[in-house]
Amino acid sequence: MTAIPKITRRNVYAALDRIDREGYPPSRRSTRYHLRARSKQYPPKYVISLAVGNATGRELGPDEFFGGAATNLVLERLGFTIAGPHETTAEPSIARIVIRGAPSGSPGAATAMLIDAFGQRWPTAELTKFAITPGGFIKGKLAEPWTRSRGWESSPGELRHLARLAEPYVRKTMTKAVLRAAKKRTRVLTLGVDLCDEDDIHAELVAVVDCATGDVIRWTGKSYPVFSQEKKLIQVSRLSSHLLRVAGERVLILGCHDLNMFSNRGRANQAAKGLRRRRCDQMRKCASIFRPTVVLQHPHSTDTANIWRMPWACLARDLPSVRTWASGIGYYNRGARRRQPLKGVLEGTRSVAGVLEVVVKKR
Repeated sequence: MTAIPKITRRNVYAALDRIDREGYPPSRRSTRYHLRARSKQYPPKYVISLAVGNATGRELGPDEFFGGAATNLVLERLGFTIAGPHETTAEPSIARIVIRGAPSGSPGAATAMLIDAFGQRWPTAELTKFAITPGGFIKGKLAEPWTRSRGWESSPGELRHLARLAEPYVRKTMTKAVLRAAKKRTRVLTLGVDLCDEDDIHAELVAVVDCATGDVIRWTGKSYPVFSQEKKLIQVSRLSSHLLRVAGERVLILGCHDLNMFSNRGRANQAAKGLRRRRCDQMRKCASIFRPTVVLQHPHSTDTANIWRMPWACLARDLPSVRTWASGIGYYNRGARRRQPLKGVLEGTRSVAGVLEVVVKKR
């Protein structure tokens, strides 16, 4: 397959003009995704073929490049709207609760931010499928010094033990007031929950909450550590925990650094038979079989979209089933000056279609 050459909005509009004049061949009809423009629907992959022809003088054939999320991502980054097969409006699928600054992590502060987000700051009357928070939105302590497995030796059973330790922090956060407000706004809420002991042995978890009941319906968390965490992170080695069918979607839920399991740059730096390569291959295989339609990532801090731009592009290429995706955003840089305005961070860490922003200040 060929990488899609660089095109501009002008090239895309030239393609739309041609389709308006000539229509499109029946074989290039799209039944899954549509580009919405001019109160019409256009087949995204055929639009790309024509737009590349306008830019370079040679149209791309349908077998020369990937369709689905890879094609949609190019068009979305140019500001165009992509709709799924059954979408008749532009209603959002994902709401991001964006935190200006580093969250304090206490359940009380998290509760206040959720009430703020689900209250007057909520920008739409529509019910979204998902609301997401950054990693470490809630912070707690491991009940006692951790003597169980950790690092690359973390066993699948550790997730159940960690969930029991983290559950009280979620219950303290998801008060009756939060649940009353949340269920009017979204169906599913994902909460980043970190647990740590005095020796900095820690876990970075994600709780998936059914807002109708307040129940945690899935626990998952970080499976792919940064190098400095290799010995002290309690890894989520049960990769199936990242994959969930909920709200009519097939959802891939990623901890902070997990998105880099799809990065070609990261892969180039891995030992061919090393633990990192093995973990990445396992995750890619699981995700490919599952064919997610939505991806939710939970990084802790993001002050520039460049941190995640390449892995998102690689994921979109490798998982063409993905329709909507977003990173949870904590907009800070651990005491340093932020490298990019918030607007640029938000635009570069989400699919253009299907995501709305709810910005609150840290508490």
